[in-house]
Amino acid sequence: MAKTKNNKSKEKIVLIRSAIKKQIRGLGWGVLISALLIIALSVVLGSFFEGIPLSYIPTDWPQLVWFSAGLLTLLAVIIFILVRSRAERMRLAVEKAVGKELRILRSSYRKNQAIQDMATRLRATLSLEEVFDSALNVCTVGLQEAGIPEKNIMGAILLYEGDELEIVARRGMGRASYTQIDDKSGLIGRSLAQAEPVVTSDVEKDPVLSNIPSFRRSRTMLAVPLRVRFQIFGVMLIGSEVKFKVDDESMELFLAVADQMVIALQNAQLQQDLEAEKQKLIDAETEARRQLARDLHDGPTQTVSAIAMRLNFVRNLIHHDPEEALKEIEKVEEIAKNTTKDIRGMLFTLRPLVLETQGLGAALETIMERLTEETGIAMRLTGGETGDLLNQKAQGVLFYIIEEALGNARKHSKASTVDVRMWNEDGLVVTRIQDNGVGFEVEDVMGNYSSRGSLGMVNMRERAETIDGSVQVNSTPGKGTAITIVVPLDKQGQFVR
Repeated sequence: MAKTKNNKSKEKIVLIRSAIKKQIRGLGWGVLISALLIIALSVVLGSFFEGIPLSYIPTDWPQLVWFSAGLLTLLAVIIFILVRSRAERMRLAVEKAVGKELRILRSSYRKNQAIQDMATRLRATLSLEEVFDSALNVCTVGLQEAGIPEKNIMGAILLYEGDELEIVARRGMGRASYTQIDDKSGLIGRSLAQAEPVVTSDVEKDPVLSNIPSFRRSRTMLAVPLRVRFQIFGVMLIGSEVKFKVDDESMELFLAVADQMVIALQNAQLQQDLEAEKQKLIDAETEARRQLARDLHDGPTQTVSAIAMRLNFVRNLIHHDPEEALKEIEKVEEIAKNTTKDIRGMLFTLRPLVLETQGLGAALETIMERLTEETGIAMRLTGGETGDLLNQKAQGVLFYIIEEALGNARKHSKASTVDVRMWNEDGLVVTRIQDNGVGFEVEDVMGNYSSRGSLGMVNMRERAETIDGSVQVNSTPGKGTAITIVVPLDKQGQFVR
């Protein structure tokens, strides 16, 4: 855009120089014509004096000087008149050219100032309403500079809400509500289908715009799609009750405005995604706290209460039957050891230090060994070193997903073996957890959000999405369950930040 403006400025300078050269050439021709007239006059006078005695022609030096001075004065007067006339014309031509250039510069300044104000507002606010209002203001300024009164200008910004277009901002259209705006036909349909600006001067014949009362008055209407790559957010409409031609400079302005709006829409979308991800993390943390509270209530809390009761029993027993009291103390010791092991397991689940120090493979080996000791289920890990290809955040998330899957297998599968296999395939870290348990109907479980198993599946999928991954569950009653997790290395690799 800047290159185009520089080229136009050079063209205007060339035009001004051309006008000046034209006037100078005219002045030169005027002087030449004056000289030729003097020569012609001299010839005529010479012919006239051929029959006159030489006594009528001054022969002495003073009279000859005066005669020559008269001719030169006549020539000077003629040249002066021509020069003055040409100079005046040159002054008017230069003033006209400079005045036109100043008007263009003022117009460009107002447009650039409006765009700058829009960019400033875009940086200072996350309010799309303010950005849209500023965008329509820039377009209005552009049409005003083209000589169209503000009262004759109208515009609207339409965005997709689901599959339907809705007017989210307007200018010069009144406050009436409009529904069911067709995005498949008319000016809007062509612009969205072609993904480029489209202009029409037959608004009354447009099947969509003609149904909007404010647009029926329009004589020229421009539709600019709001898109980036293959994503279309909506369309911007700019119209006027006075016909106007959309030249290259105006089109550049409207496209620049559309680009700014697309940036604002992307920022808003990113903000929404961040808020959604934040909420997912909060929900996951809340669920983890609830799970911890349940585990503490069902495990250590109960065993600590049992230890207190047995110690009280031992205190009463120690005076009557010391040998039995000793046996009870040994039982209390065993309960305390198991409780310590349970608490350590919970602490490991909350923050596995080995994951940070030795990596994902070592952390999985640790938790699988613990689960094997607790449940008797044979758990095997293959390809654990593949996890080192992922960055630390992705390793942490993948660990919690695998832990959730192993926990589900322990609680629900009734399996005797669980195999965890990891490998690198086409730039993807693939992890599969396979058990030989009872299996289940995936659709039935996923449809029952009140069940703990279903919530576990949802948590796994939501966690995978935070690292650009995906989770697929395959299960058949009586044939076990396979859970496959895929994480892309181009987004979550060790050297990707």
